[in-house]
Amino acid sequence: MEDSKQLKINEAKWNKWAETVDGKSLKYDYLRSAQLGVISLLNLQENVNMLDIGCGTGWALGQAAKINGDKGTFYGVDLSEKMIEKAKENFKGRENFHFIKANAEEIPLEDKRFDIIICTNSFHHYLHPEKALKEMYRLLKPQGKVYILDPPVDFWVARVLAKVLHLFDRAQVGLYSTKEFEKMITRAGFKYVGTEKIKWHQKVQVGKKLA
Repeated sequence: MEDSKQLKINEAKWNKWAETVDGKSLKYDYLRSAQLGVISLLNLQENVNMLDIGCGTGWALGQAAKINGDKGTFYGVDLSEKMIEKAKENFKGRENFHFIKANAEEIPLEDKRFDIIICTNSFHHYLHPEKALKEMYRLLKPQGKVYILDPPVDFWVARVLAKVLHLFDRAQVGLYSTKEFEKMITRAGFKYVGTEKIKWHQKVQVGKKLA
């Protein structure tokens, strides 16, 4: 499928989700719980510069800001225009929050800006995952870290299930094993730090930019 067609499919899905994602449901509660798990791993010091790629309506950034007393700068990027509109509405008047509609592979921000980048449950929608990882590397400061939460396919059952789910969700591009993540993260220039398990079925892949 052509990239432009796939991007339109992805954006249409998230535009639709934007209408309800701030509401209550088991699906959204599950996603928020996963985001909280990632946030619990972060070293959120004062004056942190943080980026959430695939930020949705900005919920995870808001939780991170609560932890460090709102003493930082928080950026969110999402492919969906409606998600970004909701995020801007949710954080209206908070000058340390910024939201940008952009593709994860090409983010209009300067090099070496962020201490922390998170990406939760959106990596499997990226058309060119290694290009997205190189963009994360570019945006991180030296010693900065990236945290990627995505369903791992470390066992054959998970790989089969992923293929079946892809038949019903055309926005899904690819799921990866921990070994595949390690290779991609390393090729993008990071030191692969390893994985953090926040639940038995949820792994966070961690990379560190050394220089």
